[in-house]
Amino acid sequence: MKISIIPDCHCGYGQGKRHEDSFLALEEVIEKNLDSDLILIVGDLFNSRIPKQETFGRVAKTLVKVQNIPSQTKFIDVIGKDRKDMSPSALKGIPIVAINGNHDRRSKHMVNPVQLLEKSGLLMHLHCGTVIFEIHGQKVAVHGMSNVPERYAKDVMYKWGPKPVENAVNILLIHQSIDPYIYSPLEPPSIKLEDLPGGFDLVIDGHIHWHDTKTLGGSLFLLTGSLAPTSLHKKESEQKKGWFVYNGTTVEFKSVENQRKIYWEDLYFNENIKSDLNRKISDIISRDSGKLEPIIKINVKGSLPKGMNLPSFADVERKFRDKAVLRLSRKLKQEGFEEQVELLKALRERRLSPEEQGLVILRENLKQAKCNLNTDEIFEPLMDGEIDKILSKLIQ
Repeated sequence: MKISIIPDCHCGYGQGKRHEDSFLALEEVIEKNLDSDLILIVGDLFNSRIPKQETFGRVAKTLVKVQNIPSQTKFIDVIGKDRKDMSPSALKGIPIVAINGNHDRRSKHMVNPVQLLEKSGLLMHLHCGTVIFEIHGQKVAVHGMSNVPERYAKDVMYKWGPKPVENAVNILLIHQSIDPYIYSPLEPPSIKLEDLPGGFDLVIDGHIHWHDTKTLGGSLFLLTGSLAPTSLHKKESEQKKGWFVYNGTTVEFKSVENQRKIYWEDLYFNENIKSDLNRKISDIISRDSGKLEPIIKINVKGSLPKGMNLPSFADVERKFRDKAVLRLSRKLKQEGFEEQVELLKALRERRLSPEEQGLVILRENLKQAKCNLNTDEIFEPLMDGEIDKILSKLIQ
Protein backbone atom coordinates (compact mmCIF):
# COMPACT_ATOMS: atom_id res chain seq x y z
CA MET A 1 0.00 0.00 0.00
CA LYS A 2 1.01 3.60 -0.51
CA ILE A 3 -0.26 6.13 2.02
CA SER A 4 0.98 9.68 1.40
CA ILE A 5 1.33 12.00 4.39
CA ILE A 6 1.22 15.76 3.77
CA PRO A 7 2.66 18.01 6.54
CA ASP A 8 1.59 21.55 7.47
CA CYS A 9 1.12 23.50 4.23
CA HIS A 10 0.03 26.94 5.51
CA CYS A 11 -1.51 27.81 2.16
CA GLY A 12 -1.95 31.56 1.92
CA TYR A 13 1.13 32.37 4.00
CA GLY A 14 3.49 35.18 3.10
CA GLN A 15 3.70 38.14 0.79
CA GLY A 16 5.61 38.85 -2.39
CA LYS A 17 7.70 36.01 -3.75
CA ARG A 18 7.10 33.77 -0.69
CA HIS A 19 3.32 33.84 -1.16
CA GLU A 20 3.60 31.23 -3.93
CA ASP A 21 5.74 28.77 -1.97
CA SER A 22 2.96 26.92 -0.13
CA PHE A 23 0.80 26.54 -3.24
CA LEU A 24 3.71 25.30 -5.38
CA ALA A 25 4.67 22.74 -2.72
CA LEU A 26 1.11 21.41 -2.34
CA GLU A 27 0.61 21.20 -6.11
CA GLU A 28 3.89 19.31 -6.49
CA VAL A 29 3.06 16.82 -3.74
CA ILE A 30 -0.41 16.09 -5.14
CA GLU A 31 0.98 15.62 -8.66
CA LYS A 32 3.65 13.21 -7.39
CA ASN A 33 1.17 11.17 -5.36
CA LEU A 34 -1.56 10.44 -7.87
CA ASP A 35 -0.60 6.76 -7.51
CA SER A 36 -1.41 6.74 -3.77
CA ASP A 37 -4.05 4.56 -2.15
CA LEU A 38 -4.78 7.15 0.55
CA ILE A 39 -3.68 10.73 1.34
CA LEU A 40 -3.46 12.09 4.89
CA ILE A 41 -3.26 15.80 5.78
CA VAL A 42 -2.07 16.47 9.34
CA GLY A 43 -3.37 20.00 9.93
CA ASP A 44 -2.66 23.63 9.03
CA LEU A 45 -3.58 23.08 5.41
CA PHE A 46 -4.44 26.79 5.52
CA ASN A 47 -2.52 29.55 7.23
CA SER A 48 -5.68 31.32 8.37
CA ARG A 49 -8.97 30.38 10.01
CA ILE A 50 -10.76 32.40 7.34
CA PRO A 51 -8.57 32.18 4.23
CA LYS A 52 -9.10 34.46 1.26
CA GLN A 53 -11.46 33.10 -1.38
CA GLU A 54 -8.55 32.99 -3.83
CA THR A 55 -6.57 30.81 -1.40
CA PHE A 56 -9.48 28.46 -0.74
CA GLY A 57 -10.21 28.17 -4.46
CA ARG A 58 -6.63 27.36 -5.35
CA VAL A 59 -6.37 24.64 -2.68
CA ALA A 60 -9.70 23.15 -3.80
CA LYS A 61 -8.55 23.14 -7.45
CA THR A 62 -5.41 21.24 -6.42
CA LEU A 63 -7.14 18.63 -4.24
CA VAL A 64 -9.91 17.87 -6.74
CA LYS A 65 -7.32 16.31 -9.06
CA VAL A 66 -7.27 13.10 -7.00
CA GLN A 67 -10.96 12.48 -7.65
CA ASN A 68 -10.25 11.77 -11.32
CA ILE A 69 -7.80 8.98 -10.50
CA PRO A 70 -9.14 5.38 -10.38
CA SER A 71 -8.57 3.85 -6.94
CA GLN A 72 -9.06 0.38 -5.46
CA THR A 73 -9.36 1.77 -1.93
CA LYS A 74 -12.72 0.86 -0.39
CA PHE A 75 -14.55 2.76 2.34
CA ILE A 76 -15.62 0.37 5.13
CA ASP A 77 -16.92 2.32 8.12
CA VAL A 78 -16.70 5.46 10.20
CA ILE A 79 -16.67 5.76 14.01
CA GLY A 80 -17.36 8.85 16.07
CA LYS A 81 -18.55 10.82 13.07
CA ASP A 82 -21.99 11.37 11.56
CA ARG A 83 -22.15 9.91 8.07
CA LYS A 84 -24.39 12.80 7.06
CA ASP A 85 -21.32 15.04 7.24
CA MET A 86 -19.61 12.94 4.58
CA SER A 87 -20.13 13.69 0.90
CA PRO A 88 -20.19 10.70 -1.50
CA SER A 89 -17.85 12.61 -3.81
CA ALA A 90 -15.17 12.53 -1.08
CA LEU A 91 -14.90 8.80 -1.74
CA LYS A 92 -14.28 9.24 -5.46
CA GLY A 93 -10.74 8.58 -6.65
CA ILE A 94 -8.03 8.66 -3.99
CA PRO A 95 -9.59 9.37 -0.56
CA ILE A 96 -8.16 12.27 1.46
CA VAL A 97 -8.47 12.26 5.26
CA ALA A 98 -7.57 15.49 7.09
CA ILE A 99 -7.53 17.05 10.52
CA ASN A 100 -7.34 20.79 11.09
CA GLY A 101 -4.47 22.47 12.91
CA ASN A 102 -4.31 25.50 15.15
CA HIS A 103 -4.08 27.89 12.19
CA ASP A 104 -7.29 26.64 10.56
CA ARG A 105 -9.16 25.95 13.82
CA ARG A 106 -12.27 27.94 14.64
CA SER A 107 -14.68 27.91 17.57
CA LYS A 108 -16.57 24.71 18.24
CA HIS A 109 -19.82 25.69 16.53
CA MET A 110 -18.19 27.42 13.55
CA VAL A 111 -17.17 25.79 10.27
CA ASN A 112 -13.43 25.91 9.68
CA PRO A 113 -11.91 25.85 6.16
CA VAL A 114 -10.99 22.14 6.32
CA GLN A 115 -14.58 21.28 7.25
CA LEU A 116 -15.69 23.48 4.36
CA LEU A 117 -13.56 21.37 2.02
CA GLU A 118 -15.38 18.35 3.44
CA LYS A 119 -18.75 19.98 2.74
CA SER A 120 -17.48 20.60 -0.79
CA GLY A 121 -16.89 16.86 -1.17
CA LEU A 122 -13.09 17.05 -1.42
CA LEU A 123 -12.00 15.20 1.73
CA MET A 124 -13.05 13.66 5.07
CA HIS A 125 -12.41 15.73 8.19
CA LEU A 126 -11.79 14.03 11.53
CA HIS A 127 -11.98 15.25 15.10
CA CYS A 128 -12.04 12.49 17.71
CA GLY A 129 -13.20 10.09 15.03
CA THR A 130 -12.07 7.12 12.93
CA VAL A 131 -12.51 6.15 9.31
CA ILE A 132 -11.78 2.62 8.09
CA PHE A 133 -10.73 1.57 4.58
CA GLU A 134 -9.66 -1.57 2.82
CA ILE A 135 -6.48 -1.22 0.77
CA HIS A 136 -5.40 -4.22 -1.34
CA GLY A 137 -7.20 -6.57 1.02
CA GLN A 138 -5.71 -4.98 4.17
CA LYS A 139 -7.88 -3.04 6.61
CA VAL A 140 -6.54 0.45 7.47
CA ALA A 141 -8.02 2.56 10.29
CA VAL A 142 -7.23 6.28 10.43
CA HIS A 143 -7.96 7.92 13.79
CA GLY A 144 -7.82 11.72 14.00
CA MET A 145 -7.94 14.42 16.66
CA SER A 146 -7.89 17.96 15.27
CA ASN A 147 -6.04 20.67 17.15
CA VAL A 148 -7.38 21.94 20.47
CA PRO A 149 -5.81 24.50 22.86
CA GLU A 150 -2.73 22.90 24.40
CA ARG A 151 -4.02 23.06 27.98
CA TYR A 152 -7.00 20.86 27.01
CA ALA A 153 -5.22 18.41 24.71
CA LYS A 154 -4.49 15.68 27.25
CA ASP A 155 -8.04 15.77 28.65
CA VAL A 156 -9.58 15.69 25.16
CA MET A 157 -7.37 12.76 24.16
CA TYR A 158 -8.27 10.91 27.38
CA LYS A 159 -11.99 11.57 26.98
CA TRP A 160 -11.92 10.42 23.35
CA GLY A 161 -9.88 7.34 24.21
CA PRO A 162 -9.03 6.08 20.70
CA LYS A 163 -8.76 2.30 20.43
CA PRO A 164 -6.94 0.46 17.66
CA VAL A 165 -9.21 -1.49 15.30
CA GLU A 166 -8.50 -5.23 15.38
CA ASN A 167 -6.78 -6.81 12.38
CA ALA A 168 -6.02 -3.42 10.85
CA VAL A 169 -3.13 -1.07 10.27
CA ASN A 170 -3.90 1.69 12.76
CA ILE A 171 -2.78 5.29 12.18
CA LEU A 172 -3.32 8.12 14.68
CA LEU A 173 -3.27 11.76 13.45
CA ILE A 174 -2.80 14.67 15.88
CA HIS A 175 -1.69 18.30 15.66
CA GLN A 176 -0.32 19.38 19.05
CA SER A 177 2.88 20.21 20.89
CA ILE A 178 4.05 16.99 22.50
CA ASP A 179 6.83 17.17 25.05
CA PRO A 180 9.72 17.29 24.07
CA TYR A 181 8.49 18.73 20.74
CA ILE A 182 7.34 22.19 21.83
CA TYR A 183 6.23 24.92 19.44
CA SER A 184 6.19 27.77 21.97
CA PRO A 185 7.05 27.98 25.70
CA LEU A 186 4.10 30.36 25.98
CA GLU A 187 1.83 27.38 25.29
CA PRO A 188 3.37 24.47 27.18
CA PRO A 189 2.09 21.06 26.10
CA SER A 190 -0.15 18.97 28.29
CA ILE A 191 0.78 15.78 26.40
CA LYS A 192 4.08 13.92 26.67
CA LEU A 193 5.25 11.18 24.35
CA GLU A 194 4.55 8.61 27.05
CA ASP A 195 0.94 9.86 27.29
CA LEU A 196 0.14 8.80 23.72
CA PRO A 197 -2.23 5.81 23.51
CA GLY A 198 -0.61 2.50 22.66
CA GLY A 199 -1.38 -0.13 20.06
CA PHE A 200 -1.10 2.12 16.99
CA ASP A 201 1.22 1.20 14.17
CA LEU A 202 1.93 4.83 13.31
CA VAL A 203 1.36 8.03 15.28
CA ILE A 204 1.64 11.20 13.17
CA ASP A 205 1.98 14.68 14.64
CA GLY A 206 1.97 18.00 12.75
CA HIS A 207 2.36 21.51 14.21
CA ILE A 208 6.16 21.54 14.70
CA HIS A 209 8.00 22.67 11.56
CA TRP A 210 10.96 20.30 11.61
CA HIS A 211 10.66 16.55 11.17
CA ASP A 212 11.74 13.55 13.24
CA THR A 213 10.90 9.89 13.84
CA LYS A 214 11.01 7.77 16.99
CA THR A 215 10.06 4.27 18.03
CA LEU A 216 7.67 4.24 21.00
CA GLY A 217 7.10 0.72 22.23
CA GLY A 218 5.41 -1.00 19.32
CA SER A 219 4.51 2.28 17.59
CA LEU A 220 6.38 4.44 15.12
CA PHE A 221 6.12 8.16 15.93
CA LEU A 222 6.43 10.63 13.05
CA LEU A 223 6.81 14.38 13.46
CA THR A 224 6.07 15.65 9.96
CA GLY A 225 7.46 19.19 9.96
CA SER A 226 6.09 21.61 7.37
CA LEU A 227 5.86 21.49 3.60
CA ALA A 228 7.11 25.07 3.17
CA PRO A 229 8.93 27.43 5.56
CA THR A 230 6.90 30.05 7.41
CA SER A 231 8.27 31.45 10.68
CA LEU A 232 11.87 30.31 10.71
CA HIS A 233 13.63 28.04 13.18
CA LYS A 234 17.29 27.08 13.10
CA LYS A 235 16.43 23.37 12.85
CA GLU A 236 14.56 24.09 9.61
CA SER A 237 17.81 25.28 8.02
CA GLU A 238 19.31 21.86 8.72
CA GLN A 239 16.58 19.84 6.96
CA LYS A 240 14.89 19.70 3.58
CA LYS A 241 11.14 20.19 3.28
CA GLY A 242 8.98 17.35 2.02
CA TRP A 243 6.30 14.76 2.61
CA PHE A 244 6.22 11.11 3.71
CA VAL A 245 5.09 7.79 2.28
CA TYR A 246 3.96 4.92 4.53
CA ASN A 247 3.71 1.36 3.23
CA GLY A 248 2.10 -0.14 6.34
CA THR A 249 5.47 -0.89 7.92
CA THR A 250 8.02 1.85 7.24
CA VAL A 251 8.00 5.58 6.55
CA GLU A 252 10.04 7.19 3.76
CA PHE A 253 10.80 10.90 3.42
CA LYS A 254 10.38 12.56 0.00
CA SER A 255 11.93 15.95 -0.68
CA VAL A 256 9.98 18.76 -2.32
CA GLU A 257 11.71 19.97 -5.46
CA ASN A 258 10.18 23.47 -5.42
CA GLN A 259 11.58 24.79 -2.15
CA ARG A 260 13.81 27.53 -0.87
CA LYS A 261 16.99 26.57 0.94
CA ILE A 262 17.16 28.19 4.38
CA TYR A 263 20.49 29.58 5.56
CA TRP A 264 20.86 30.50 9.23
CA GLU A 265 23.91 32.55 10.25
CA ASP A 266 25.14 34.52 13.28
CA LEU A 267 27.36 37.60 12.88
CA TYR A 268 28.84 39.67 15.70
CA PHE A 269 28.66 43.43 15.61
CA ASN A 270 31.81 45.38 14.74
CA GLU A 271 32.67 48.59 12.95
CA ASN A 272 32.69 46.71 9.62
CA ILE A 273 29.37 44.94 10.13
CA LYS A 274 27.86 46.08 6.83
CA SER A 275 30.88 44.84 4.88
CA ASP A 276 30.64 41.52 6.72
CA LEU A 277 26.93 41.29 5.90
CA ASN A 278 27.51 42.01 2.22
CA ARG A 279 30.31 39.44 2.06
CA LYS A 280 28.31 36.74 3.88
CA ILE A 281 25.14 37.22 1.79
CA SER A 282 27.11 37.28 -1.50
CA ASP A 283 28.89 34.06 -0.52
CA ILE A 284 25.61 32.27 0.29
CA ILE A 285 23.96 33.37 -2.97
CA SER A 286 26.95 32.20 -5.00
CA ARG A 287 26.81 28.75 -3.34
CA ASP A 288 23.04 28.26 -3.58
CA SER A 289 21.88 26.10 -6.49
CA GLY A 290 18.12 25.97 -5.80
CA LYS A 291 15.43 26.84 -8.32
CA LEU A 292 13.92 29.39 -5.94
CA GLU A 293 15.85 32.22 -4.28
CA PRO A 294 17.18 31.20 -0.85
CA ILE A 295 15.93 32.44 2.49
CA ILE A 296 18.85 33.95 4.41
CA LYS A 297 18.35 34.55 8.13
CA ILE A 298 21.21 36.45 9.77
CA ASN A 299 21.27 37.35 13.46
CA VAL A 300 23.52 40.29 14.28
CA LYS A 301 24.61 39.80 17.88
CA GLY A 302 26.92 41.46 20.37
CA SER A 303 27.13 44.81 22.12
CA LEU A 304 26.42 48.23 20.69
CA PRO A 305 28.87 50.93 21.87
CA LYS A 306 27.39 53.34 24.35
CA GLY A 307 25.63 56.25 22.70
CA MET A 308 25.51 54.60 19.28
CA ASN A 309 22.13 54.14 17.59
CA LEU A 310 21.03 50.81 16.18
CA PRO A 311 22.34 50.56 12.62
CA SER A 312 19.97 50.37 9.66
CA PHE A 313 20.48 47.56 7.17
CA ALA A 314 17.91 48.87 4.68
CA ASP A 315 20.56 49.47 2.02
CA VAL A 316 21.80 45.88 2.37
CA GLU A 317 18.25 44.54 2.02
CA ARG A 318 17.66 46.66 -1.10
CA LYS A 319 20.89 45.43 -2.68
CA PHE A 320 19.93 41.76 -2.46
CA ARG A 321 16.12 41.84 -2.62
CA ASP A 322 16.04 40.40 -6.15
CA LYS A 323 18.48 37.60 -5.30
CA ALA A 324 17.30 36.29 -1.92
CA VAL A 325 14.68 36.55 0.81
CA LEU A 326 16.54 38.32 3.61
CA ARG A 327 15.67 38.29 7.30
CA LEU A 328 18.16 40.43 9.23
CA SER A 329 17.68 40.37 13.00
CA ARG A 330 19.52 42.76 15.34
CA LYS A 331 20.03 41.16 18.74
CA LEU A 332 22.30 43.85 20.13
CA LYS A 333 22.74 44.97 23.71
CA GLN A 334 23.66 48.55 24.57
CA GLU A 335 26.89 48.76 26.55
CA GLY A 336 26.10 49.89 30.07
CA PHE A 337 22.55 48.51 29.92
CA GLU A 338 23.38 45.67 32.30
CA GLU A 339 24.82 48.19 34.76
CA GLN A 340 21.57 50.18 34.64
CA VAL A 341 19.57 47.04 35.35
CA GLU A 342 21.80 46.14 38.29
CA LEU A 343 21.47 49.69 39.62
CA LEU A 344 17.68 49.52 39.52
CA LYS A 345 17.75 46.15 41.29
CA ALA A 346 19.96 47.59 44.00
CA LEU A 347 17.66 50.59 44.42
CA ARG A 348 14.67 48.32 44.79
CA GLU A 349 16.42 46.25 47.46
CA ARG A 350 17.37 49.39 49.42
CA ARG A 351 13.72 50.55 49.29
CA LEU A 352 14.61 54.20 48.65
CA SER A 353 11.94 56.84 48.10
CA PRO A 354 11.26 57.88 44.48
CA GLU A 355 13.21 61.12 45.04
CA GLU A 356 16.19 59.25 46.50
CA GLN A 357 16.11 56.75 43.64
CA GLY A 358 16.06 59.59 41.10
CA LEU A 359 19.00 61.25 42.81
CA VAL A 360 21.07 58.06 42.70
CA ILE A 361 20.26 57.46 39.01
CA LEU A 362 21.10 61.06 38.10
CA ARG A 363 24.40 60.88 39.99
CA GLU A 364 25.30 57.64 38.18
CA ASN A 365 24.43 59.09 34.74
CA LEU A 366 26.48 62.25 35.38
CA LYS A 367 29.38 60.07 36.41
CA GLN A 368 29.16 57.96 33.24
CA ALA A 369 28.92 61.15 31.14
CA LYS A 370 32.04 62.51 32.95
CA CYS A 371 30.12 65.63 33.88
CA ASN A 372 31.59 67.69 36.73
CA LEU A 373 28.31 69.34 37.72
CA ASN A 374 27.13 68.90 41.27
CA THR A 375 24.14 66.55 41.39
CA ASP A 376 22.17 68.85 43.70
CA GLU A 377 22.59 71.73 41.25
CA ILE A 378 20.59 69.80 38.66
CA PHE A 379 18.28 67.65 40.73
CA GLU A 380 16.38 70.40 42.54
CA PRO A 381 15.61 72.43 39.39
CA LEU A 382 14.68 69.16 37.66
CA MET A 383 12.17 68.38 40.40
CA ASP A 384 10.69 71.86 39.99
CA GLY A 385 10.52 71.59 36.20
CA GLU A 386 13.05 74.39 35.63
CA ILE A 387 14.60 72.88 32.49
CA ASP A 388 15.98 76.23 31.20
CA LYS A 389 18.01 76.65 34.36
CA ILE A 390 19.53 73.17 33.88
CA LEU A 391 20.38 73.87 30.22
CA SER A 392 22.10 77.14 31.10
CA LYS A 393 24.35 75.27 33.54
CA LEU A 394 25.18 72.58 30.98
CA ILE A 395 26.25 75.04 28.28
CA GLN A 396 28.33 77.28 30.52
